[in-house]
Amino acid sequence: MSEPKRFLAYCDKLFTPSESFIPRGYSAFSKLKPVYIGHELKGPVPDGAEVIQLGRLHGPGGESAFKQLGTVSAKLEQVLKAVSPVAIHASFGKSGAYALPLARKLNLPLAVTYYGGDATKTSNTKDSFVRVYNRRRAKLWNEAQLILPCSDFIRRELLAKGAPEEKMVVHHNTADPDRFQPGEKKNLLVFAGRWTEKKGIDTLIGALSRLGEELDGWTIRLIGDGELKDELVKKLQAAKIVAELPGWVPADDMPKHWAEARIAVVPSRRAKSGDAEGLPLVCIEAMLSGCALAATRHAGITECVKDGETGYLVDEGDEVTLADRLARMLSDVDGTARMGEAGREFAMESFNLQKQSRKLESYLLDLAKDAGTI
Repeated sequence: MSEPKRFLAYCDKLFTPSESFIPRGYSAFSKLKPVYIGHELKGPVPDGAEVIQLGRLHGPGGESAFKQLGTVSAKLEQVLKAVSPVAIHASFGKSGAYALPLARKLNLPLAVTYYGGDATKTSNTKDSFVRVYNRRRAKLWNEAQLILPCSDFIRRELLAKGAPEEKMVVHHNTADPDRFQPGEKKNLLVFAGRWTEKKGIDTLIGALSRLGEELDGWTIRLIGDGELKDELVKKLQAAKIVAELPGWVPADDMPKHWAEARIAVVPSRRAKSGDAEGLPLVCIEAMLSGCALAATRHAGITECVKDGETGYLVDEGDEVTLADRLARMLSDVDGTARMGEAGREFAMESFNLQKQSRKLESYLLDLAKDAGTI
């Protein structure tokens, strides 16, 4: 069997702990191998990963000239050409904008994946000559060969802003079914996410405050930290809700939390800044782990939660209806278990890491073949 061909995997901030889905997305590749490129290491490098940090390779003007002006030094060009890449895959719109001059200089096909705020935040969608992404957005969409929104919601958001429909293919977020599996279930309700406006945890706490004795016999575990935490913990205390607050939990520790939970709550909503989810990874992780979901009709959540089958959907910010649906789930443990089983079956078929990873590899291989780089 021949050696895998290399491609450049551009993410300006490499290996951010909360973005472990990026390297995992390449985990089933067999014909292509990523060479990670970017400017800042935000976490440990995965075993066996090949990494090129770009900062030391820039010429006069350094990183600023590269990002602002698209200047590609002779040294940078030489080092990247030496790995014989056949394509570039950029994660997030901003990284796509930074990668565009490299694609031009190296004559490589470019694919870019959008995950959420990079397609929805007002700061990313308005016209601006100050921010690199805004300035290059139209050229990126014109010159990239493939645009991969992580949900149909993100596809529609990009389409409304002028992205070419014919270049877009929805490529859903995924999780690893070998890591996320049902365990011995407890009467446990889990929220996991940043305590911010977009994550909607205030809606959940409002709903919990309405349940009273219906919470008896259940453990409430609210995972994460964020700017709203101090304020919302006071609301929990005022409502006399007893909850476990473990703070931030490393991604590698999340499988055990989902494995024992019966209910996962994902109450996300669009923030005032326009920021929205793409398709929250916690939905897929929880579904693979056999959790029933109580979630909002927000962004790509409606693409993975089947209302009344794998969980319940409510409108964004509707704590009254959320409380009602949670009450049903808390009181009907057997029905909740059946929802969790149905959710796992659906996630195994539609959001399976290995299947989606192989799809991504096939997209990049097709780009390289069409461009004549392979």
